[in-house]
Amino acid sequence: MIKQQSLPLLVIASLLSGHAVAADEELLSRMSVKQRLERLENIIGSDVLMEQSRQLDDLQQEVSMLRDMLEEKGYELDLITQRQRSLYSDMDRRLNSLEGGASRTVVAAPVPPPSASSAPEASAAASAGDDKNGAQQYTAAFDLLKEGQYSKSVSAFDSFLKSYPDSKYADNAQYWLGEANYVSRQYKTALDAFQTLIAKYPESKKIPGARLKIGYTYYELKNWSASKDALMQVVKLYPDSSVASKANDRLERIKREGH
Repeated sequence: MIKQQSLPLLVIASLLSGHAVAADEELLSRMSVKQRLERLENIIGSDVLMEQSRQLDDLQQEVSMLRDMLEEKGYELDLITQRQRSLYSDMDRRLNSLEGGASRTVVAAPVPPPSASSAPEASAAASAGDDKNGAQQYTAAFDLLKEGQYSKSVSAFDSFLKSYPDSKYADNAQYWLGEANYVSRQYKTALDAFQTLIAKYPESKKIPGARLKIGYTYYELKNWSASKDALMQVVKLYPDSSVASKANDRLERIKREGH
């Protein structure tokens, strides 16, 4: 008796399902593109959209870091250009001095050649003077960061800061140490690095970026209150700047997410 009743029920269910599909297709045909997208978003679910948003944010962070790297290379290029100009100016001054002294008939006493033992010491002293700021070690650490070897770059920047605490590159190294930890998702260590930059190098040009990254880092640590405070401070301190624009974008995101 049960088997005899089950067949009609299945047939009815199938017919109802067919009507539902037809009705659904008719409803879709009447929807605008915007309504279809909204319906699709509801089907996919907020979790998937949030994950996509996070991935997009990660890409934006990488682009931001690459822009900072380009600015860094521009800064290094300016330093090289200034150094070359200084060398050319010094060379020109020396040549003019030699040409002026050539007309004089004064014979200088011969200078004895350096002994074999003193030559290496003089060479070593000159080399140390040329790299008193640790330019080579700093560049090597920065290259590791560019290559995506974040763990190695963290160690390299740490080593640089210990070896050259008074270097003119020290504040930049401190900033990139924070960046390397941030992209490695070592957020607490990154936060400490950015805060150290602000405390130790108050005149650094990297401070606006460090303040922005502090807001980002608090966001990743899910400390919404501290994140909003840091980002609002960026907007207040640097209005009409690129960091202020980025801070406002993140504040809007925090608001959309209901934090």
